[in-house]
Amino acid sequence: MRKKDEEGNEYLLSVYDVEQAKVMAQVEVGRKENEITKAPRALKLVEISQKVITGDAMHTQRGLATQIIEAQADYVLPVKENQPQLYKNIQSLFAPEYPKPGFGKIQTDFLSAQKVNKGHGRIEIRRITTSEMLNAYSAWPGLAQVYRLERQFQWRRNGRCYRTSCEVEFGITSLIRKQAPPLRLLNIRRAHWGIETGLHYRRDFTMKEDATRMTLGDMGKVMASINNLVLALIRQAKFQNAAQARRWFAAHTSKTFALLTLPFSRF
Repeated sequence: MRKKDEEGNEYLLSVYDVEQAKVMAQVEVGRKENEITKAPRALKLVEISQKVITGDAMHTQRGLATQIIEAQADYVLPVKENQPQLYKNIQSLFAPEYPKPGFGKIQTDFLSAQKVNKGHGRIEIRRITTSEMLNAYSAWPGLAQVYRLERQFQWRRNGRCYRTSCEVEFGITSLIRKQAPPLRLLNIRRAHWGIETGLHYRRDFTMKEDATRMTLGDMGKVMASINNLVLALIRQAKFQNAAQARRWFAAHTSKTFALLTLPFSRF
């Protein structure tokens, strides 16, 4: 789940299936409404049993976590200062140890994994460390593991690194280690950002949604729904590039109408 607008305007909160590249449900968030209260309503519109729900840190709320667990689903959520005690506990757990002379280090259950991705002149190194040590102390609904995720970026040109950056994320999950060892958690958290490239970028730039003048009344919501449908149909037709797909279907109208009659694959 992720919000569409960051400037205080009305926007649509979507439940997005990253694997199938489909918007499964969306609800309107008004200017004076809180997205946190809308997320539970959006999830109720979708069958989430046996699914893994991810979201932004604002959705790391006890009520939403409880709703997910009661629906027989799981969550992987980042933790920031909006949950101060939880954030502090996870941060302290993974803080470096500097034992005094004569005292050994505290025994931990940490497990780690690392992945390196290269492309577009950038190297991304992601390291995750997980622990179950807070399970017995935290009252957070369904908590099974906490994690520390570090992302290091190197921008390279002509064989030289000219820029670097590093960011750290703390988070929680209801997935036990048998279900989600560190490498799987690393992949789940990365997949969350598929909503940016698979939905938001395509709607904003490929479908020119940000530039549309059709915003009166419900026109904006209608256009967003149409764009969601078009992008889902494009993915069902096995196209990875939405702009290329639009050009191809514009030149093959019979194929366009045929695609509209095909049933969607099941969620």
